[in-house]
Amino acid sequence: MARLCAIGAGLTAAIAGGSAARAEDKAGAVALFREAGALIDAGQPARACPRYEESLRLYDSSNTRYFLADCYERIGKMASAWAHFLEVAARVRATGDRAKEAKARERAAAVLPKVSRLTVVVEAASTPGLEVKRDGTPVGAGQWGVPMPVDAGTHVVEASAPGKRTWTARVEVAPGGATSTLVVGPLEDDPASRDAGGAGTPRRTLALVTGGAGIAAVGVGTALAFAAKSTFDESSAFCNGDRCDRRGMDIRDSAVARANVATVVFGVGLAAIAGGGVLWLTAKSPTKGASIGLAPTVGGALVRGSF
Repeated sequence: MARLCAIGAGLTAAIAGGSAARAEDKAGAVALFREAGALIDAGQPARACPRYEESLRLYDSSNTRYFLADCYERIGKMASAWAHFLEVAARVRATGDRAKEAKARERAAAVLPKVSRLTVVVEAASTPGLEVKRDGTPVGAGQWGVPMPVDAGTHVVEASAPGKRTWTARVEVAPGGATSTLVVGPLEDDPASRDAGGAGTPRRTLALVTGGAGIAAVGVGTALAFAAKSTFDESSAFCNGDRCDRRGMDIRDSAVARANVATVVFGVGLAAIAGGGVLWLTAKSPTKGASIGLAPTVGGALVRGSF
């Protein structure tokens, strides 16, 4: 309990010195930090780590970061622990606190042999627009083929490129400093992405053509309808109501014929527009590649310390 009070007092003092964070965030950071410390003392690091993470989000303190690194080490997230210990060392060095810097570097050095690594080998490196992600985070070309520190456990690697099927794989990285390798082979062509203009699939291309023809037909039908009405109006000079002379009858017959054609063309146009809409909505979306899994054993190490 004395240790917890001392830690809380230290964090409170550190937070009091910063004016950038909102008062509510500062108070929340202190409360979460203390609750996390109590969970550590109770032997529940898995529950403590999220509290430390949220405390650090609310207020970025080197003290909180150090104990978050310690918590990560307890639950076997060695890469995260190592990175945070090094970050703490760099920050406290800037303040001139050599003792804390030495302690943080000592902890980082102790964790380093337990840091596992994942090597992502990309055979399709020359693919235009290729993007590789690990757990949703971009993996730049500079990392390809390099054993990168990762926490032990399951990681999802995804590769995508314009006009290609998205490839996804799950790899299980073993603990204890193990190195796993995942090979991203050449990506398959995606027929659904052939249309660079965004039509997406041949079915959608047909939908655009059909719909466009339908719109044109509606325009023609409308024009014919106006022409039929204009022709019918010309017959008024040769008719008295429904009674017309021969010329008036001929003009009205011509107007009726045009109106009938307009009705047919207009109806065909509407049907084509509707058909194009159905084709577009029922076109298949691009599919993703199969998921591949590798499964070595999983474990972890527990180390406890103070700062």
